[in-house]
Amino acid sequence: MKRFCKSAVLAVSAGALFLAQAQTFVRSNLAGYYPGAEKRIVVMSASDISAKTWKITDENGATVAEGNVGRSVAGKSEHSPFDFNYEVIFSNLDRKGNYNFVIDGETQPHSVRITDNPYQEAISSSLRWIRAQRSGSKDVLDRKPSHFGDSTAFVYYRSGNAKTDKWVEDEEGRYLDLRGGWYVGGNYSKSTSLIAYTTYFLLRAYNLAPETFGKKYSKSSLVDILDEAKFGLEYLLRIMPNDVDFIINVGGYDSENGTRLPHENIFEGRRTAFSIYSTSDMGLSAAALALGAATFKNIDAAFAEKCKAKAIKMFDKAASGKFSPQWLDRNGWTLYPNQSDKDDLLLAASELYSLTDNADYLAKAKSFSDKLPPAYWAGWETLNMHAQLLVADRHPSAKNTLTNELNSFRNNQKAKENIWNLPKGYTANGLYNYFVIGTSAGAYTNKFNDKAFGSLTLDVLNYNYGLNNWGVSFTAIPSIKQSVTRFFTPMYKLQKRFFPEGATAIGPLDRATHYAQSRWILDDVRVNYCYPFNTEAVVFLDHQEDYMSMDARPDGAASNIYLMTLANTIFGGK
Repeated sequence: MKRFCKSAVLAVSAGALFLAQAQTFVRSNLAGYYPGAEKRIVVMSASDISAKTWKITDENGATVAEGNVGRSVAGKSEHSPFDFNYEVIFSNLDRKGNYNFVIDGETQPHSVRITDNPYQEAISSSLRWIRAQRSGSKDVLDRKPSHFGDSTAFVYYRSGNAKTDKWVEDEEGRYLDLRGGWYVGGNYSKSTSLIAYTTYFLLRAYNLAPETFGKKYSKSSLVDILDEAKFGLEYLLRIMPNDVDFIINVGGYDSENGTRLPHENIFEGRRTAFSIYSTSDMGLSAAALALGAATFKNIDAAFAEKCKAKAIKMFDKAASGKFSPQWLDRNGWTLYPNQSDKDDLLLAASELYSLTDNADYLAKAKSFSDKLPPAYWAGWETLNMHAQLLVADRHPSAKNTLTNELNSFRNNQKAKENIWNLPKGYTANGLYNYFVIGTSAGAYTNKFNDKAFGSLTLDVLNYNYGLNNWGVSFTAIPSIKQSVTRFFTPMYKLQKRFFPEGATAIGPLDRATHYAQSRWILDDVRVNYCYPFNTEAVVFLDHQEDYMSMDARPDGAASNIYLMTLANTIFGGK
């Protein structure tokens, strides 16, 4: 049960008064706008300001754009707690520079930036965040190195079934060297699926626009993103060391959930490694290794050959049809389950075809494509659109399935009162799911030179960087003062002196899910600065105990990097 402070009644009264007063709030993309892309601002108000005028002034005070606020486009709803909500479009302003937006008599000047590359700092910061999550590496940030003891990770096997889940240690006490990889976020376990996902999309981003990436944190000859991707590939090379084991997780439930810093883990040298042939994990890992082999072919040929051989071995075993999807489960709690493998196997077959030019892989890819109907959902575990995209130019039905899904998400943007142009409703992992939709749309745009779904890419970025109820950047960027900072992740929760640079919150979620799990928050959340902007449908709190909103994972950072890179190539970033 939550423990409310003595001032709870006052907090609620203050919150009600806050919304009742005639206050007006400006929401924009705090990172900036591309010169040639759509530019929009949303204004939320407790009173009718339709007769007011707005203007944008340059650094010299000269007015460069102006207009009437006009009618409210939406009332109080699941998307806004305010009765009046306005949209200001200023796309005709295409000159680069720093500007101020103001509504006469209602708001203070609100900074607006137009630039060729709004996300240059955010890309570098996101790569920094991923590096900070490294396990078993001396090359870490904001803390001491940790978990070199994973060189003796003890193997556990599954006994029973999904309903009577039990994991037992190998009778001979076998252990494997499973150093490396990244922590999942709020604890110190290492999930193969999330590591494979992170690695894969870092590689996708690099291959899309190598010139985008520089070297700031890398200690090797590689630019930051390739150095990080190689670190992920090195871990994936370890997870199938023989013909018996495939490791889906290291650490599991004995990862202490952030009660200590990682180098203080009491399970050091005795962590569990869960071994089972999971076709979904194997498919996604094989896809990452195949893409890694192609990427490093002309950089490190010997390393590329290791990745290729392991990718083929993993895929062949996963595609044999002898295994069903499996994951780690205990006492009703699932730890990153992925119950669909056709998308992951399609990704792997397509990447192996691109790598080897072996027509057998293309045939298998088409077969998996035909078995993969539209999901009308997206997330790290549902990569249907990305998978279909890889064969869409060679398999018409794949393109048809892909466009059906993209159209459904674009139609969601047009729903009544959806002032943020969100592509999907509010769910757990909401922002990370939006990333998958935005990157799928952007990848489609690049592949087919068709901007029909460009809004899905741009609006997800807008939402991430401030065009949302709360007016915050969900990614912590040093130059954006309105960045969230109170992350659930242990190295920043326990070391408040560090700024969590590059961390991306998993973001707003539906109220029912939040309510069901918020019992872990012991103080009164009604005094949180985000609270007044929540609605009956959606909740977000910048709060270090709110793992539903403020956890952060490397897979989200990788998706964010890929999304920003795609946007640069589509909308003219340099």
